[in-house]
Amino acid sequence: MNEFNKPLVSLIVTCHNLGAYLPECIKSIENQTYRNFEIIIVDDFSDEETKAVIEKNYKNKNIISKFFGASDIRVIETKKNEGQLGAFLTGLKVSRGEFVCMIDADDVLLEDYLSVLLQAHMNVSVAFVSAAQCEIDENSTIHCLNSLASPTFKNSGGVYKKLSADKIFDTDFENFEVKRITDKQCPFGAWCWNPSTSAMMRRSALEFLFLFKNIENYKTGADKFIFSFLHLIGSSAIVSKPLFAYRRHRSNCSGTNPVMGNFRYLKPESVDRLIRWNKNLHFDMLCFIFKNYSYFCARINSMNTKKLIFKVIFSFNFLTIKKALKALFYKTC
Repeated sequence: MNEFNKPLVSLIVTCHNLGAYLPECIKSIENQTYRNFEIIIVDDFSDEETKAVIEKNYKNKNIISKFFGASDIRVIETKKNEGQLGAFLTGLKVSRGEFVCMIDADDVLLEDYLSVLLQAHMNVSVAFVSAAQCEIDENSTIHCLNSLASPTFKNSGGVYKKLSADKIFDTDFENFEVKRITDKQCPFGAWCWNPSTSAMMRRSALEFLFLFKNIENYKTGADKFIFSFLHLIGSSAIVSKPLFAYRRHRSNCSGTNPVMGNFRYLKPESVDRLIRWNKNLHFDMLCFIFKNYSYFCARINSMNTKKLIFKVIFSFNFLTIKKALKALFYKTC
């Protein structure tokens, strides 16, 4: 395969007031075993403390990177708080990669994150691939190597080999499973993946989203909208291997959840968001397709565009409805 070029991966790091965690995130990207990537930091109208971290460490790094062989880092500043979806689309517009990752600034990548996700893409023709996750806290202390929050690969128990003390925290699993997700397993509006950082997406599928204007509904939960759309038009796959560490802290959606991945421990405001996302998603998606109907027809033909509309209208997922009802129940109790 030496005659072919290796694909460039754009890692878009969306950052709003997360300066304390940003250096660890960027360092984990720079330590990747796959080397053909670019880093785009989108400073989404952050506080002065975060701006100072970015100014000191990353603002002009792309100018000197070519002299030291360092990774290319570009910084973009928004003029107002765009939210997660708006910040990501801002970075996407200037990115150059054939594959794109939406990285939360408080998460940390394991060193083979890019290589494994690319390997999955090379063998499964889908719009995006999502990996399993580890769990860390505010102080980067690891709490779980294969989180129960990974919705499709459930770590439900089994026989484990006893390891020496220095191997307990070893995440270098040689073997992993890649599973393609069908519409039957995950109809539109359902959730079968891990959060934002878990995914590597094809740029050709993401380009549709440049036409989406209603970004205010997804200042948080952009992954819910983006992943649902990509799965709708190009399907998805999941990787059983944990490839990143999701950080639980007091200002993210899950908060300092005492039982990781357990829905019932979500903060009240997180429950509100869950209800809102599920309520808006179908309507927003239909409006998006209808407003840009001719563009969709030009890209994927009229028959397939009609199929997308019918999938959105007639999708039914009992688990999603059950989760929304549970959210209402916990909200009112």
